[in-house]
Amino acid sequence: MTKTSLLFIRQLETMMNPITKAKLQHFKELTILHPSYSDALESLHRSIEAADVLGENCGAVLLGDSGTGKSRICQQLTAEFPPARFVKSEDGIQKIMPVVSCLVPNDTTVKSLMARLLREFGAYRPYQNQEALESCLFQTLVSCQTKLLILDEWPHLYRSGTSQAIKNAADFVKVLMDVFQRPVLLVGECETEKIIDLRSALTDRFPYRAYLQPFSLSTPENWNTFSKVLRAYATHLKTEIGFVNTPAFTDEKMVLSFYVATGGNFRGLFNILFAAIMAALNRNDENLLIDDLAAGCNRVKVSLRLTKENPFEMTIGQLKKAITSSRKKK
Repeated sequence: MTKTSLLFIRQLETMMNPITKAKLQHFKELTILHPSYSDALESLHRSIEAADVLGENCGAVLLGDSGTGKSRICQQLTAEFPPARFVKSEDGIQKIMPVVSCLVPNDTTVKSLMARLLREFGAYRPYQNQEALESCLFQTLVSCQTKLLILDEWPHLYRSGTSQAIKNAADFVKVLMDVFQRPVLLVGECETEKIIDLRSALTDRFPYRAYLQPFSLSTPENWNTFSKVLRAYATHLKTEIGFVNTPAFTDEKMVLSFYVATGGNFRGLFNILFAAIMAALNRNDENLLIDDLAAGCNRVKVSLRLTKENPFEMTIGQLKKAITSSRKKK
């Protein structure tokens, strides 16, 4: 989820009773496995496992459009390692950070990125030149016993698009991989792969690729996958949230409605459901209604929504027409 989505959710949670807040928090933490997510996670696990044997050339790239689940996978990977901690050593107290996940800011430079990484470790010292920052970063990765480094929104490092910015970004990551000798995970949208594959030195160092895509209804298999995700949400709403009655999420009209409302975007699906659940829980009658889903769809903006009309108020014919029209525009 984006920072804006999280801020919105936290503002809503402050207005709720503790039971409702706990249920929504539980829903927010739900991870639904589907083939694309599982395949991507498996590829990243291979990268981490390869590092134990190779110690080099084991980098990975996580690619996907906004809202497809990249942040959730990074959170899951991070949770698989021990948390950061302090231990006593001969030299005093040493901080151990098995995983460091850094969000690359917009329009950053290699130097400012290294400074940001050192701040994540609590090891930044001002007024250092780039060479000193680089040396300090490499030493800190070793002393903190870091096993995995995640650079989220890595393309921000060369957002200007100039050949020099791209070269600087590539050179930095190449040296980082050679010195670190552990997996580095680069996270970005699909265009990220083109930059990496333009430079053989990066291609060889990042052989593991993981892909996340929006859901689709273009084939029976795609339809089945999207339906399984909706069924998993429906099950959670009854068994964990406590709704007695919910719409039949996997009926044809409901599947079409959810798809038209989101364009297959996972974050969009979550945001609509969250808004609907919040309204239903505040009503406190143990029912989630189609009207709640329609209201949720009106309350949140989803960039990939296929129509200006409310999909939960449309007929099957209208929903199919909206999907057909969207495909013609691509």
